[in-house]
Amino acid sequence: MRVLEITRRRWCSTRRSAPRIRPDEYPIGVDDIMDTIITTLDRLPLAATVDHLLLRLRGHIQLLLPEIQAKDWVRYGEEEQIRLVAVFVRDRLNAEPTSGPTVVRCVYAQELACICRDLLALARAEPAAEQRLAVITSNLCRS
Repeated sequence: MRVLEITRRRWCSTRRSAPRIRPDEYPIGVDDIMDTIITTLDRLPLAATVDHLLLRLRGHIQLLLPEIQAKDWVRYGEEEQIRLVAVFVRDRLNAEPTSGPTVVRCVYAQELACICRDLLALARAEPAAEQRLAVITSNLCRS
């Protein structure tokens, strides 16, 4: 019983003393994301690096989606567009080619880089920027 009490006290004191972290205190690594996008879109990725680029792009996209969805899109009547964008992006992430020539994976990496670029623009946009949002979402749906 004493061990349980000591453990509970440590856990509770650790929880109380840990600083609360607000999401805006950890900005998105825009430079890192842009480097990956530029590397992927600059020219067709090499077969030796495509898997690494795909992992990085997937990670960036999975980081950007919650950032975008956390914004106050409802206030401006844009929540349905953002929901559709998120569904489309998740569908594209699930459609990764697993067989066939390596060039197919390289082209897929470039497609993810375009999606990532558009998501980064959405993450940095204010929800009220309706015209910009319309252009970005129409670009995403054309990909």
